[in-house]
Amino acid sequence: MLAALAVALVAVGNAQAGTERIRDGNDRPGPLDIRSATHGHDGDRLVHTISTFRRWRVGLLRLSTPNLFAVEISTDRDRAPERAVLIFSTNGRLVAEVIRLPAGTSVGSASASKPNGRTVRVSIRRSRLGNPTGYRWNAHSQYHAGGPCSDFCVDRAPNSGRVLHDVAAPAIALTSFPAIPPDVEYDVSFRVSDTGGAGLRRWELQHRPFGSPGWTTVESGSAGGPKAHHHVSSEDADDEFRVVAADRQGNRRVSPVRLVSVPIDDTSPSLVYSANDTWTHGPGDPRDFRGTLSTSVDDETGTVVPTVTLEFTGRYVAWVAPGATEDDLANVSTEGVSSLVFLDQSSGRRGIVFEHAFPTVGTRTLTIQVLSGAVPVDGIIVR
Repeated sequence: MLAALAVALVAVGNAQAGTERIRDGNDRPGPLDIRSATHGHDGDRLVHTISTFRRWRVGLLRLSTPNLFAVEISTDRDRAPERAVLIFSTNGRLVAEVIRLPAGTSVGSASASKPNGRTVRVSIRRSRLGNPTGYRWNAHSQYHAGGPCSDFCVDRAPNSGRVLHDVAAPAIALTSFPAIPPDVEYDVSFRVSDTGGAGLRRWELQHRPFGSPGWTTVESGSAGGPKAHHHVSSEDADDEFRVVAADRQGNRRVSPVRLVSVPIDDTSPSLVYSANDTWTHGPGDPRDFRGTLSTSVDDETGTVVPTVTLEFTGRYVAWVAPGATEDDLANVSTEGVSSLVFLDQSSGRRGIVFEHAFPTVGTRTLTIQVLSGAVPVDGIIVR
């Protein structure tokens, strides 16, 4: 019976298409003349409604008759639908079945209901259609009776073509957001693309200082593709970024938040180094923050212990340093916390070699005490 109903789907009628609602004229005799049809989605459920000009009874769509509503669906952008959702009644209640075209074989059931005397609503699992990011559809009704509908009264909305239903939010890829930038000015990059076919309406790169409640848009546009932003920050700043994108059918995606922590530079006056020529300060590797690096001088007599201290207000502190030799050793202490730090032999990449989070914001002192070797300090992160 399902195969026979599928074969009966015929395209006739006159309608005007919109992005969410299709309106059709009062152009067919019979109670199933389509007035409007809509699409929407909620999670993995795809929802369609078909409304008529006249009221109709559920029993009118008995499976033993050719009377039905249907939603024809194409997910591969060609002219022929490969799915149809047939809506009919059995045992006095509405049912819906998703079938594969042109074979007419069942893919699975859908949920059908009648919210009012003129409307049928069907909810379809996205997986029944092969999990598309978007698809094109049209509404269909057919009614057979004596008089003007003795040779079927068939309506279709829209009359030609199908309406796009974009069911996927735009895709966002955060391609480059440096956790520790090389300077107070740095670049971030990302990519935005439409996935469901409706096209991008707008994307925004948003920024806020760490811990602030509101976001400020620093870049925006409507075209997809790779994007870049040059950000001017300052020492001891923690910058949060996110990307928000929406398509032309209202699907919206918000990216994860990326944090960029700009350190206090090793040459900042807020860092207090021990005297007696226990530290050298000067140009470092270009990869060092702001191109500078402070390094302890190994005192062979052991009479002078190089130290550096920082008084800060926050609930998090981190020491940034490049790789060093395996003999470089320091003791780091702050508010009752003491830790030995071995600076691993590495390729020289900057990174966090010590960090600690406190339960509350407070004013504290960080002390780095050199125990052996030439210990480098590139910067301190506080937030």
